[in-house]
Amino acid sequence: MSKEETIRNYMEKLDLSFQEALSLWEDEQDDNLPELTPEQKAVAKEMAQADRKKESTPRKRERKPDDDKRELIKIFEQLLDGVADEVCKVTNPEREIEFNYNGNRYRLTLSKPRKEKSA
Repeated sequence: MSKEETIRNYMEKLDLSFQEALSLWEDEQDDNLPELTPEQKAVAKEMAQADRKKESTPRKRERKPDDDKRELIKIFEQLLDGVADEVCKVTNPEREIEFNYNGNRYRLTLSKPRKEKSA
């Protein structure tokens, strides 16, 4: 948009006189910063970031127990106990079972993908 178009737009939209619109346009031109070198841009970006205090101790987030996953792991454990060389070891009651079969060690991991977000 040209200078004249911008001033006309200010006059119409903001209900300003020509002098007020011209003054507003000149103020905006003064506010525009010159092109910065990459080093100056890096410094400006660093200065614009807010100070953040790092947490001294990490948060302990407590997960809600997933009863469905626990039930499935119990069922898999019972099934695998019948065919495994040794007793199955549940390493995570909602996620993982380890067992041996024919001299080889296996790990069964249960995952529950999140629901897809609809657009």
